[in-house]
Amino acid sequence: MTADDWPSVARIYGAGIAAGNATFEHAVPGWEQWRTSRLAEPCLVAHGDGEEVLGWAALTAASSRPVYRGVAEVSIYVDPEHARCGVGRALLVALVEASEHLGLWTLRAGIFPENEASIALHESCGFRLLGTHERIGQMPDGRWRDVVLYERRSEVVGADS
Repeated sequence: MTADDWPSVARIYGAGIAAGNATFEHAVPGWEQWRTSRLAEPCLVAHGDGEEVLGWAALTAASSRPVYRGVAEVSIYVDPEHARCGVGRALLVALVEASEHLGLWTLRAGIFPENEASIALHESCGFRLLGTHERIGQMPDGRWRDVVLYERRSEVVGADS
């Protein structure tokens, strides 16, 4: 992902915010704020035939503590016009592979239970359900939301011999 991709990434992120089942965020931040809050790599976009951005995936460090240096949180968004076309799966598979090359051993995802497509995607890519944070956060409109927790442990990085 580059700064040139940002307008499309922001539009897709905004669509996820507007749909109400992707994030607690209420507004898309600026490029610099968004970029500095995530790991520099991997930060991926899926392009269509005409270089149109179809979706994006990025990771955020789970903690600044050195013991958790191999643990990251997944963000993945697909343009609603290209949902259920394999874009999300291609991005998540590439994100997992790239994360392992960078030495990450655990990827985590917090998903609203109503986001069945995201849950199915993560499960199909080897993530397992850990549990539910009940009423963990409040939406801008005041509604409390649960978040289901998913995790994928690398079979390559951090695996015991």
